[in-house]
Amino acid sequence: MNKYNFEYLQNLIENQIEESLHLDYKASGALAKQNDKTTEISKDVSAMANSDGGILIYGIREDENNRHLPKEIDSIKRKDFPKEWLEQIIQEKIQPRIDGIKIYSISIDIENVVYVVQIPKSNTAHQAADKKYYKRFNFLSTAMYDYEIRDIFNRAKNPQIELEFKYVHKNDELLIIASNQGIVFAKYLNIKIRLPKKIVKSHIDKIIDQNTVEIFATNTIREIVNPYANVATYWPTRYEPILPQTKFNLIKISLHNYPFDHENVMEWDIFCDNAPPTNGSIRLADLLNK
Repeated sequence: MNKYNFEYLQNLIENQIEESLHLDYKASGALAKQNDKTTEISKDVSAMANSDGGILIYGIREDENNRHLPKEIDSIKRKDFPKEWLEQIIQEKIQPRIDGIKIYSISIDIENVVYVVQIPKSNTAHQAADKKYYKRFNFLSTAMYDYEIRDIFNRAKNPQIELEFKYVHKNDELLIIASNQGIVFAKYLNIKIRLPKKIVKSHIDKIIDQNTVEIFATNTIREIVNPYANVATYWPTRYEPILPQTKFNLIKISLHNYPFDHENVMEWDIFCDNAPPTNGSIRLADLLNK
């Protein structure tokens, strides 16, 4: 079922869901047939694709006193701006075309509609109608620097590794999974994970300081030569390639001493083939909400 419906819009407004890197509200006046308005459409859509993808909603007005918060539905006249018109503007004003864009129409009444534009993260850089490249930054579409544009073009050359986390309550273990979101397979992957020393029960590879430990994980496997032998022998360790759009279970880390207390934070660095190193962090308590 399509999750984009009238109840979805109501939920955004009633719960005051703020704009973010992945969500942007536009009042009905954002759709107009003048060149400056259609250029703005191309800027906003291309910025989402150049960043991390997301949702653009045409037909919700922001609160005048609390910027970036939704105030009310500000619907669009369907006959003036049909879905096909918006699709045409997006496809013709952005170069190269963005694959995978979906536009959902939410009927408010017979004449009025709200459009939800779902934009995927792209593996190349897209240019708006004014011949510039844009990204999402601080709720806005802002022009990109040259190095940022080159980084986006590199998405098609290198794997795009993201980490996923799953807590196994039965054994108090945190499973860390590598997910390749790119279009190139990952050959050599090395992850450095930093956690508070007091909550880690196993797999400590390095002590950073009195409060922090580091754990290493790679996409290596060891296969048993003869699983039926009394004494297990193994083939040499080898790297297991992570194909595009597939996952690899990296490591299980045993935790204890109330790991989901508010102050416990996990940080990581990702090194993969020739891709630039990336990093990230998350409060362990936030894993319970995923």
